[in-house]
Amino acid sequence: MKLALREDMTPGATLRDQLVWLEQAGFDGIELSAGSLNLSADEIAGAFAGTRVRAANVAGVTTLLGPDSAEREEAMTLMRERIALAGRLGAVGVLLVPQFGPLQQPADEARALCEESLRALLPDIRAAGTTVFLEPLNRYEAKLVNRVGQGAAIAAAVGPEIGVMADFFHMNIEEADIAQALADNGSAIVYVHVADSNRLQPGRGHLDFTPGFAALKASGYDGYLGIECRVEGPFDTAIAETIAHVRALWDAA
Repeated sequence: MKLALREDMTPGATLRDQLVWLEQAGFDGIELSAGSLNLSADEIAGAFAGTRVRAANVAGVTTLLGPDSAEREEAMTLMRERIALAGRLGAVGVLLVPQFGPLQQPADEARALCEESLRALLPDIRAAGTTVFLEPLNRYEAKLVNRVGQGAAIAAAVGPEIGVMADFFHMNIEEADIAQALADNGSAIVYVHVADSNRLQPGRGHLDFTPGFAALKASGYDGYLGIECRVEGPFDTAIAETIAHVRALWDAA
């Protein structure tokens, strides 16, 4: 298991500064999701030289299923750039939230558009040797994909280059049984986010991570656990406690 932190949660004035901080804190990866994505691919790759911290994933776009065709085409172009970057950096893949805002079309039409868009990206994903993975969000934040099984169904319909993220905060709202959802869809899960029931760092809410971690381990998952949450308490101290807590829970599961 490896631990990652989102770029927009990581202290540092530059990407290089952030990577140094992450290595000193004990992280293995960073989720590129903020200002670094305005840099050139050469600049981003250069920042990783000499550090053991890797790019865990690269943020995708939120407009792939937008109502405007020109907007969707622009989103596809950006997705291709992010896919190439993820491949160059050896990241797990590009994180895609299949969001289309207010329900402007039937869900089956939105899903068909999502699958069509992903199929169009398959040559780029294969060429880069990476993945695109969907993040199910809870019903208050998204409409198309809320549960892990829904994301896995889209992935299965498109191809093995598409995966799913499992996010404990969103599963806490949407899944009847978190461990069962993970067990049922283990082959599709390529990335995991951890946050507690109140979206604070693990250990500050009431979620029991042990059954879910055990299900992930039983399915053979040994990838990143990305910390994406609000942080309560002095930041450096809280993050150090979170790293130790998550590693202990994973080891004990």
